[in-house]
Amino acid sequence: MTRTGLSLRPLPASLILLCTGVGAIAVIGFLTFAVVPVLVGAGLLLSLLAGAVVFGWAGIEALAALERWIENDPRFKR
Repeated sequence: MTRTGLSLRPLPASLILLCTGVGAIAVIGFLTFAVVPVLVGAGLLLSLLAGAVVFGWAGIEALAALERWIENDPRFKR
């Protein structure tokens, strides 16, 4: 009967666990620093798009108000 599991002596196993823990902290820190600028950029892009939509809506409302004013002003009726 053969063993299929990995067998390590206690000292190398503990060193591997220690290095894995430190590496995990380093990787999580790196990913945090990599993800934060992406999220900030996405937030800025979303706010820019929302501002463009609101600005366009305000322009449409202004044109509608101008149209109503032109229809009701006697200077434009001939």
